Amino acid sequence: MSKNLGPIHFMMYEKIKFQDKISNYLMDDNTEELDKIFPKVSDKPLEDLVDQENIHGWLSARIDMVENRLARAIGLSKNTEEKFYELGKIEGAKEKLDSLEEVFDKLNLRLLDGMPCDRALSAGLDDKGKLLLITNANLHKKYEEDMIDPQKSINNTCEGGHGHDSHESFEIGKIDKIENTSEKSRYHDMRYQFIKGFLEKSPYSVERINGLDFKIFKKS
Repeated sequence: MSKNLGPIHFMMYEKIKFQDKISNYLMDDNTEELDKIFPKVSDKPLEDLVDQENIHGWLSARIDMVENRLARAIGLSKNTEEKFYELGKIEGAKEKLDSLEEVFDKLNLRLLDGMPCDRALSAGLDDKGKLLLITNANLHKKYEEDMIDPQKSINNTCEGGHGHDSHESFEIGKIDKIENTSEKSRYHDMRYQFIKGFLEKSPYSVERINGLDFKIFKKS
C-alpha cells in the first residue's frame, strides 16, 4: 500500500468524480434523493482529502460511495439510456479521437471498474487491429443488488508489485481470448450507450460482444 500519492491515484480520483457526474446528469442535477442515503464525494483536491496513511482504502471507500449513488440514480432516472448517450456525446465532443489509443485513454479516464489492482477491465487489440474492452469481473453488479457500506472497504489493501506512476489497466495490452459470456448487466447496458455517444462524432464505432465486452473499430 503506497503512502505517497502518484499519478495513478490522481487518475483514480478523476474517475471517481466522473462517476458522480454521471449520477448528477441522470438526476438532472437534483440529487436530493441520493444525498439522503449516500454521501457525496468531495471535489476538493485529492491531496487535501486523502488519508496519506491509507490511500488505497480511502479511494476504495469512495468507489463504494459513487457506485451506490450511480446504482440508485439509474433506478430513479427517466430516459436513462438516452441520458447516458447524450452525456457520452458531450464528453466525446471535448476530445480529439484520432486513434484507438486516444479513444482508450480518454474513455478510460471516465470508466470506473474498481481499483487498478482489481484488474476488472482489460484493453487490447485483436488480430484485425480492433480495440477490445474486456470485463474480467463485473464489479458493478453487487451495487445493483444492494447498498455496500463504504466503511467495509476502508481497510482494503493492494498486494503491490507495481508502481504508482502507471499501471497496466491504463494501457492497451494483449488479449489472449474472449470468454463467451452472456451475463446480463444493467450497468453495461448504460455503458454501451455512453460509448456510442462518446464516439458519435469520431471516426470510430462500437459493437457490444457477449454481455459485458465491447469492440471499437474504424467506421466503414
